[in-house]
Amino acid sequence: MSLVDKYDVILFDCDGVLWRGLSEVPGAADTLKKLISLGKKVILVTNNNSKTRKSYRDTVKRILDLSLPDEQLYSSGISAGLYVKKRLNSDEKVFLIGTEGLCNTMNECGVNYIGFGVDMEGCCFTDFTDFVPEKNVKFVVGAFDPYFNYAKMAKAFIYIRECGAQYIATNLDLRFNVSKERIIPGTGSVIAGLTESLGVKPIVLGKPSPLMYEMISSDHKINDKTKVLMVGDNPLTDIQFAVNVGIDSALVLSGITPSDGLQDMNVKPTYILESVVDLMGDIPS
Repeated sequence: MSLVDKYDVILFDCDGVLWRGLSEVPGAADTLKKLISLGKKVILVTNNNSKTRKSYRDTVKRILDLSLPDEQLYSSGISAGLYVKKRLNSDEKVFLIGTEGLCNTMNECGVNYIGFGVDMEGCCFTDFTDFVPEKNVKFVVGAFDPYFNYAKMAKAFIYIRECGAQYIATNLDLRFNVSKERIIPGTGSVIAGLTESLGVKPIVLGKPSPLMYEMISSDHKINDKTKVLMVGDNPLTDIQFAVNVGIDSALVLSGITPSDGLQDMNVKPTYILESVVDLMGDIPS
């Protein structure tokens, strides 16, 4: 029996699993196409919050030459947009720490927001003495933001601590792959200072939060968790996600986790594979 024979639904992380930067992980495209031909439901589940579903659809087509429908593409940014939209009144809004891509996702979800872009309003502590928060900010959404600075952190802090806004994080990944050779700081690194200063942990909507799985299982009517496999390269997000929701997992060594780092993992995957190609092989002993 091959490994994939055990499963009907396979969830894939993207960066470090299917591609690195803009380059395909060797054999990833052929593996996904074979899985689909076998009748497996392939769902991509990424914590990269910087793209809309259309952007991800285009990326999958460009790198893997594969067309997947929007309903099989999930990101932490999409989860955040859908989550806050359900809980906002028409006059309420979000203070957003994020990229232009996340703004586009919020637009698609019909979410009003402030905070995007360069903010040089407060450059020292005293600049915030007379800061007047906008009304009706119900959520602060923290994500990767190349323009993140002290001004944004201070305003987010005020909205949460003084105005009672709920603190949401798309994900807490400390780093991510941008190429075969390079890893850089991720969302978790960007918002760490805000989290520490508040002394409050955010509601996390990406992996490893079960909220992401609840959305997927509801959309696709997945009832049997024994038939679901999560494939990822990050023990702290992908594998912990699988553990949190009670599904099997496969850790691939094509991304952020080196083979010599396996002994340091606090969470154990069901399988350890060199890459996604090994999904088509026998069940590892």
